[in-house]
Parts: sequence; structure tokens; C-alpha cells
Amino acid sequence: MAAKGQIHTVLGELAPAALGRTLMHEHIFCDIYRVTGRLNELLNDEKLAAHELSLLRQAGGAALVDVTTPDLGRDPAALRRIAQNTGLHIIMGTGWYRQPFYPPEIDRLSTNALADMMISDLTDGVENTGIRAGIIGEIGVNLDYATAQEERVLRAAARAQMATGAPLTTHASMYPVGLVQLEILADEGVDLRRVIIGHCDTYLEPAYHVAILEAGAYVQFDTVGRNHMNPDSRRVSALTELIRLGWRDQLLLSSDRCHRSDLCAFGGVGYGHVFTGFFDMLKAAGIDDDALDAITIENPRRVLAW
Repeated sequence: MAAKGQIHTVLGELAPAALGRTLMHEHIFCDIYRVTGRLNELLNDEKLAAHELSLLRQAGGAALVDVTTPDLGRDPAALRRIAQNTGLHIIMGTGWYRQPFYPPEIDRLSTNALADMMISDLTDGVENTGIRAGIIGEIGVNLDYATAQEERVLRAAARAQMATGAPLTTHASMYPVGLVQLEILADEGVDLRRVIIGHCDTYLEPAYHVAILEAGAYVQFDTVGRNHMNPDSRRVSALTELIRLGWRDQLLLSSDRCHRSDLCAFGGVGYGHVFTGFFDMLKAAGIDDDALDAITIENPRRVLAW
């Protein structure tokens, strides 16, 4: 299925054919620290970010999806400057992350009002910047169930998706909770082919992945390089099996850089790891260049266009 529509970056519309190799779930600026108190979970150095992303360009990366929501410290103007300075295509997210990070308006506003805020980000731009979001998310649940607030945000995200056609990407970590997310989104009428279930590589149960794929959604392995969650060797085995089963066109990759220790400057593997070390492991496991191009170029082009 060909990409339909345009990809909406922080610098404006982009023809899908112009989108190169893409990381689908990343953070350039991110403030988890304000909730956790862990300084490692704060990315707010623009000069450092530009340097780290220059290394991504050297590794063959052409684009990334920044899924930092307003409650995680989204900074549209800084993202635009980074895109201008690095030449990367940056697609910005909208919505709210998960309950520990929510602002008071999640309780105070109606579901439709929350949806309208996301629709405005997607169609008009954030506040007075004119910088449009290009994806909804990351929309998350904190544990193995959706709280009442999290369900409200998921339903609002669903309504924003249906009003705009924008893709919707989720946070579903360490539990098979992506199926709960799909149930809520489907109940709102969302076309699940426009949905990406995130962090599937933190729960490496094949039946879980296949259930998501059979529902029509994308399975995203997006914590590549986070060996404390799963070693990359296990990710390679699981991804290789999904490709063997014929699911290549519904798979996406990324690395979810959101800690200082993720960055090369602090001894981490950086944003380029997916396209260097992890690609090497996949090739050694028998995955060919056509499959790697499909997962990191063709599939992003298709799902990001609207």
C-alpha cells in the first residue's frame, strides 16, 4: 500500500518519497526528571542535541519522530532550530504521556475538548508558532491497565486521529497492555492500520506481537540498545521471526533516547545505534537490505503520511 498524503514535519510538509531512513520513537528534548527526580532523565541541552543528531546523520539516519508531548517538556521552536541546523526531518508529537505526568486539565476538560487541543496542534500548529505536530503521541499507560484518566486521553487521541487522519503512536511498556489500548481505540472507531503500538520489544511474547499485527496495527521495537530492558540479541531473534512469518510491512524500529546516559557524550550508544550495531546483528541473522529498507524507510513513509 503506497503512502497517502503528506508527512508533516516541524519545517512543513514533506512528500513521502523524500523521507529517508527514519527512527520512529525518539526524544530530543525531554524532562522526565521533574517527576522522577533522576537527573539522568533530563535532556535540555540544544547544542549537545545537535551534536548527537549529527552522529545520527553520519550513521545514515535522515529523519526521526520526536514523541515528546507537552507534559514531557515538548519545545517546538527548539525542534525547528535542530531540524534547520542538522538537516534532519523531524516529526513532532502531540497529546499527553501517562498518568504520573498529566496536567490538571486531563480531569477538568471533556474528552472532546482534549481532542480539540490535539487537532489544533495537528492542523493549525502549536500556540502561535505555526509549527504543526505530525503524529499523535506518545499516548501511554503507566502499568498493565489503563486508568480512567488514561482511557480518557486514549479516547481523545482516537477522536483526534479520526478527525485528521494522523498516525497515533503509544507507550505500552513491559506488559502486553497494547491490546488494551487497541480495544479502546477500536471502540472509538479508529482504523487500527493508523496505530503504532510502542515498546513491543520490552515484552517479547510472540503471541502478543501477532495479536497486534492481526488487528492491523504496527508492532514497534523501539528500545533498541536498552539492554537493561532486553538484550539486543533477544530483539533480533523476535524481529527475525516476525519477518519470517510475513509481517515485514507492519514493523518499525527506534531506540527511545530519553536519558543522558543514552547519548554518545555520556558513554551511550546514541541515536545511530539502530542503523549501525543493531543492523549488523540483523544482517548476521539473515535479514537482507530489502527488509531493513522496508522497516525503516517504506513503513515510516506509509504510516506518517496523512
